Amino acid sequence: MPTQTPPRTQTRPRTARARTRTAVREVLDPAHVRTALRPPTPGPAPWRSGLPAALRCGTAVAVALAGTAALGHRELAGFAALGSLAVLYGRNDGHGRRARLVALVGAVLVAAISAVGLVVALGAPDAVALALVAVLAGGTTALLARVAAGPPGATIVVFAAGAGLAGPPDLHDVVVRGTAALAGAVLAWLVAMSTTVPPAVRPLLRRAHRDAPPPVPGRTPARLVPRDRPPLLAPALRVAAASALAAWAAEAVGFGHPAWAAVGATAALQGTTTGHVVVRALQRAGGTVVGALVAWPLLAAGLGFWWSVAVVVVLQVVTELVVGRHYGLAMLSITPMALLMTSLGASAVTGALAADRALDTAIGALVGVVVVLLAQAGHRGMPAPAH
Repeated sequence: MPTQTPPRTQTRPRTARARTRTAVREVLDPAHVRTALRPPTPGPAPWRSGLPAALRCGTAVAVALAGTAALGHRELAGFAALGSLAVLYGRNDGHGRRARLVALVGAVLVAAISAVGLVVALGAPDAVALALVAVLAGGTTALLARVAAGPPGATIVVFAAGAGLAGPPDLHDVVVRGTAALAGAVLAWLVAMSTTVPPAVRPLLRRAHRDAPPPVPGRTPARLVPRDRPPLLAPALRVAAASALAAWAAEAVGFGHPAWAAVGATAALQGTTTGHVVVRALQRAGGTVVGALVAWPLLAAGLGFWWSVAVVVVLQVVTELVVGRHYGLAMLSITPMALLMTSLGASAVTGALAADRALDTAIGALVGVVVVLLAQAGHRGMPAPAH
């Protein structure tokens, strides 16, 4: 009887130089470019499997923006909308777990906006405020990994933290912005818990629930913290280091929104393997460049508040329908949506805002890949943080 040849096992290179060469080859593999450009794989229509989450998110953002403006505070609409983005989490969980997760993320969003705003209001240098953004990126990465939050991970929290830099704020601004974000977070919780929908869309929702992916194993409606403990420290340190380096680099070069570089680095590092990180970085950077070109005429046109709100809500719904199928394509709607949200309440915004977004994101994605390369060369592997 012939003997079976045991499968070959991959061994890690023993020397630092060999590990570095292996890591560089893995990061620079041309297959990553092909993967990043690959069209979405066939599957259920996105408006079926993603419709419930998309409608919840669109509703929360619309009510947050319109409600704040109706109260006479258009300058706070963006902060309320940021708080309402807590509705993005727990989309495939039961109501019990979703309630806890949305409440947790809402509190983190409010704390991030308020903490960064407070540091700036107290007169701290920009480098210190950006360091706090990086600490929040790493801490949120660990927290959301511990509760198995899943997508979108820490990226939304870092974007919200960066909004705390706007202004610069004084102490009064910190309070009212935090209050607006809190109102948005409460709204997100109410929308996440709502099961009342117009009769016309109920058949679509029933089909969507049938096509929706099952809950992540190990998570139950009654339990926020899973029993299994994922690695927390190494991914959190990678994200914090990449966010800080990216933000400081963007500031040193003179880009207008260095916190966006931290967002780009954090988003790239949500990948689950080294190759996944590189693909996400390529899709994040390339998609943002194209998305900025889409946003440029919208920003230059001066749409006005209510038209901007309408476009933001539509783009938010489109994003939720697309992002699970192809991250790069989703950036074509995420980028103009984020830029229009940033422009709400601003006295003068030009197409230069779009250029800032593209350049800052490119720096962040590049730094994220470099940090992964260094981690691999230093014999510290992936996977990464939240999902």
